[in-house]
Amino acid sequence: MRALRKATVTVLAASGLLGGLVTAGTAHAESVAGVQVEVCNDASVQQTFWVKGYNQYNDWDDSPVWTVNAHTCATGWNYWWKKNSSVELHYKRGSAGWTWKPAYIPKTSTAKTTLHLS
Repeated sequence: MRALRKATVTVLAASGLLGGLVTAGTAHAESVAGVQVEVCNDASVQQTFWVKGYNQYNDWDDSPVWTVNAHTCATGWNYWWKKNSSVELHYKRGSAGWTWKPAYIPKTSTAKTTLHLS
C-alpha cells in the first residue's frame, strides 16, 4: 500500500512539473489562430461598428457594437478573428443607416490588425 501511494505521489509530482513546463512561457501571436480588430475612424464624425466573421475557433460569430470617435481608433476587445480570412465590417456614420464592407484579416505575427473607416 505504501509503495502504491509513493508511486502515485511521484506520478502526480511529475505530471505537475511537466504540465508547468508545457504551459510556461509567453504565448506568441503566431501561435494564436486569431487577431483582435482595431478600427480607425478617419472621418470627422463618430462611427459605430461591429464585426462578423470566423473567430479563432473557426465558428461564424459576430461582435457587440462598439463606438469609435472621429479621428481616433477603437479596439474590439475580447473578440478574436481568424487570420488569413475575410470578415464583414458593419458600421454607421453618426445617425446614418447601417452599411458594411468586406475586410481582410491578414496572416500576421501581431495580435491586432487595423481596419479603417472613412
